[in-house]
Amino acid sequence: MPRPIGWSKRDPELGKLKIEARIHGNKLTFHQQAGRFESWEEFTPDNEDWDKLNELAANKFQRGKVQATHLKIIQARGRKT
Repeated sequence: MPRPIGWSKRDPELGKLKIEARIHGNKLTFHQQAGRFESWEEFTPDNEDWDKLNELAANKFQRGKVQATHLKIIQARGRKT
């Protein structure tokens, strides 16, 4: 299983959130954590999350940290290609 791609963002209600996109096989899931000692929760991403993931995955692909098949899954927004 590849390493998750993660970043932080601010939510007006929850404050600072840690976001991770995890790929297992051909399945892409998004998880968020509100606090350091809180558990990770799965959530549905918005367009801003997809844009950020595309940007980070493209950068990691250039450095050889993301496989081409995983980049295609991300670019297809989680749908099988």
